[in-house]
Amino acid sequence: MIEKKHALWAILAMPSLTASASELSYTFLDFQRPESTIEARGIQTPVPGQTVQINALDGEGIAVAGSVAVGERFYLGGLYRSSVVDVTGVISNPLVTINVADTFDLVAVAQSIGDSHEIGDELDLIAELSYDSANYDFGSFAGENFDLEDSGTGGRIGLRWNPALPVELFLFGRYSPVAKAVLSERRYEPGSSVSAGVRWYFFENLGVGLEYDSGDIDTTTISMRFSFGNLPW
Repeated sequence: MIEKKHALWAILAMPSLTASASELSYTFLDFQRPESTIEARGIQTPVPGQTVQINALDGEGIAVAGSVAVGERFYLGGLYRSSVVDVTGVISNPLVTINVADTFDLVAVAQSIGDSHEIGDELDLIAELSYDSANYDFGSFAGENFDLEDSGTGGRIGLRWNPALPVELFLFGRYSPVAKAVLSERRYEPGSSVSAGVRWYFFENLGVGLEYDSGDIDTTTISMRFSFGNLPW
């Protein structure tokens, strides 16, 4: 983990590879609709002789993400995502076994600082450092407590490409310290994911996007982006 952080800092500290930035905008606001598949299981014994086992399934929610360009190279970003996820459970004791079902809340927040380098014709290399947090709020079926909350430093590196005026393609690799929930131990494991997507601008500064992220949580996101161009900040 320390080596990954040092590598990301080294990328951010590199001198600019070109004299000017590309025409891709780094000042924007996204409204997102994510749908996720979560494979998280846990088991506890809240009272002697009784066990509670839960299994998190699919979920959907809403998210808001944004970025503000700072100069020609850097930008500041943020993300807030709230999802409602289906969960099933089994309560077992010597007298009875009960199947139960409910939903739980998953909230993810990130703040980031990024650096962009134009490495080709409308092709940017992106490197980010982020502070990620995640909160699983399960409630309780029978006295158990699987709630989780933690945060830490993550990072992302990837490419943005504008092959034609109304189209943007992107590919990212991401590392997060709160990627996988280990429910039985009430802790997170770090992990990585890969995401790819396309964005189509039907007006100059207004577009729709489709993104798929594959990792410990697989997520498909539909988004609408309001872009504000390269503001002189």
